[in-house]
Amino acid sequence: MKEKNNLDFAFTKQNYMLLLVGVALICAGLLLMIGGGSDDPNVFSDKIFDSQRLTLAPILISAGFIVEIFAIMHKPKQK
Repeated sequence: MKEKNNLDFAFTKQNYMLLLVGVALICAGLLLMIGGGSDDPNVFSDKIFDSQRLTLAPILISAGFIVEIFAIMHKPKQK
């Protein structure tokens, strides 16, 4: 007597792809925040206030978390 094992996974390939996109966005945002310091601790560097670090990086990180939440909550269509 053979039983058919029907494994239903919570995530589909599309969910995993969205999760990877979200992680990539978060990593890109964190990489954009790197740097801006001064080599000499006694000298202040204005590079820390670059628009890339203050605007673009937080937007990418927020978008990454939104994509992650969507990827987790997304339910595939039933066949």
